[in-house]
Amino acid sequence: MNLKAFITITRPTNLFFGSLTAIIGVLTTNWFILSNLLLVRWTLLELVIVLVLTAITYMCIAAAGNVINDIYDLEVDRINRPDRPLPSGQITINQARAWTVILITIGLVLSAVTIRYSAIGIWTIAIAGFFAFVGLAYAAKGKVMGIWGNFTVSISFAIGLFYGALIVFPIIPLVVFVYFITAASVLQGREAIKGIEDIEGDALRNVQTIARKYGIRAAAIFAAICNIIGVISFWVPWIANWLGWNWTGPLYVVLLIPASLCVASSAVLILRNPVKYATRASFLDKLGAYQGLVNFLLGTIFIVI
Repeated sequence: MNLKAFITITRPTNLFFGSLTAIIGVLTTNWFILSNLLLVRWTLLELVIVLVLTAITYMCIAAAGNVINDIYDLEVDRINRPDRPLPSGQITINQARAWTVILITIGLVLSAVTIRYSAIGIWTIAIAGFFAFVGLAYAAKGKVMGIWGNFTVSISFAIGLFYGALIVFPIIPLVVFVYFITAASVLQGREAIKGIEDIEGDALRNVQTIARKYGIRAAAIFAAICNIIGVISFWVPWIANWLGWNWTGPLYVVLLIPASLCVASSAVLILRNPVKYATRASFLDKLGAYQGLVNFLLGTIFIVI
């Protein structure tokens, strides 16, 4: 058994950064209720336990979605991504299916354990189950739906923010919604760019991306608009001074400038020459999104300490 292939197929880098959304949701909401409602939900040890459970739950369910996506995309990946574990023969279809079941099971079990600490009780496992269902549904049908399938991807990545927030408190703070819009917008832009990049392979499954349905130029404009929304959203918490002096300190600005430049540069490149710069623009969006998540996480830690 090729252990490395089983890890690779889950896209561990994406899982790690995706899990940060859940951690940010927990920490930000925990700070919000502490500072505004003077409500202490957990001891420090309990907070650490919740963070670990929430992050691993997200990673397992998201990993299952990535694996099942590769199963349905096998023929497309033979053209677009022939080095991936399935098209390269490192993992069989049956092994991938079994791996999906194992990952979903672990994720749901951990979400059930989290109920003990959660503000929404049994709804914790319900949200985790819905997250798993969305991932499976997207792989089976969503991807061929084009733009709506792309929305599913971007929303699924960012949904960890809501999951983490709701575990802490039944009402989601406004700042968490802004985080969600930021992450979803940038990733939606990247999905549109990937539609340009993968236009040849997508024809095999008749995937109705914006690039295939409305043309490459339309996809580039849509991606640029999403990126602009993402850049603006990056700065809203700082401009609104929602999280106090530590959040609006110089370090926040210094860290957020590179993320903003990456996403803005992606918009410029994709408008300049969609075909030539699609791969580079997609990478810049991904890098900018990751930098932004790290910045939000650090900012949240700063206000806590």
